Amino acid sequence: MICSCYAQNQLEKMSQLKDSQSGETMVVRRNEVCFRSAQWKLTETDGQLGLADMVLRNFLYSKVNNNDDSGAHQLEVGWFKMTNLLPNSLYKDVLVPRDPLGKGHLDRQGALRIFSRDKAPVGGINVKEHFEVNVVPLTIQLTYKFFKTLEAFFFQKNENEEGSDAMPTKSKTRQGSIRKQTSANINTQQRGSEGSSDDVIKMRARAATNNTFIYIKIPEVPVKVSYKGEKEKNIVDITDFTFVLPTLEYHNQTWTWQDVLNAIKGESKKVIVSQAIKQKLHMKSRFYDEEVHLSSAQQEEDKAKMLLGAKLMAATEKPGNKKTLFGKSNK
Repeated sequence: MICSCYAQNQLEKMSQLKDSQSGETMVVRRNEVCFRSAQWKLTETDGQLGLADMVLRNFLYSKVNNNDDSGAHQLEVGWFKMTNLLPNSLYKDVLVPRDPLGKGHLDRQGALRIFSRDKAPVGGINVKEHFEVNVVPLTIQLTYKFFKTLEAFFFQKNENEEGSDAMPTKSKTRQGSIRKQTSANINTQQRGSEGSSDDVIKMRARAATNNTFIYIKIPEVPVKVSYKGEKEKNIVDITDFTFVLPTLEYHNQTWTWQDVLNAIKGESKKVIVSQAIKQKLHMKSRFYDEEVHLSSAQQEEDKAKMLLGAKLMAATEKPGNKKTLFGKSNK
């Protein structure tokens, strides 16, 4: 019995070796997660204070793993809504898709689609060969406090990374202590070896959070946004401002997911500022055209006064002094 199991195991290893040598990519696992409706509540670490409430409908996620550690991910959401649960918030409905073709269209066609095709990791860093996000027109109502709260929730800072900048100074002080105190040489070497092992762990953790994006694409999205800054009155405060976020494409970038978010945020700021300036200039030019039209009419009236006389123009403008065909006025 043991010999037969060993022989079968060897045969499986040989078949896997042949498949890897042949260079053909084969699917070894496929996972899918789907549900009709779900509600996700984001809270603080103690679970007492609610941050946001997320509602998802018609959720579908699929993952494919290949024999060479490559794979693909696909996410589809029929409808979603994010609500702000922070107290004393100006806006409650933070993120809601707009349905341009009528009620129920989004549930059938999908409001959000995310696709990612991955290559095999290189040096512990995931490689995204193609990453694309498709989303329907959105309505976003956001405050500075809510954005910073969610950013801290999803992208928590690592205490080891915060203290990594102080590592070189510590190593220098240790070297100085070695020169002055030879009796502490063994203990210092042990600490140095522990520090090097900690550095390796930190490097691996950083590599795990990074992704190499060969190609990122986000097609253009019409957005209606309202934003309230940190203070009571801010230059960046906007209300129901409609703009079109153009197609975003990035190539060969090694980023974390927070870096991707910051890149999209930076492009959105540029577009909002440029389109806001264009709208203001358009309004000013339209107001100037109206003023020019009024000034030209005033000039024509001045010319008529010069030719016919001010008294005659004033007499013609009075309704009681209108003369008939026989020269008599109507009273």
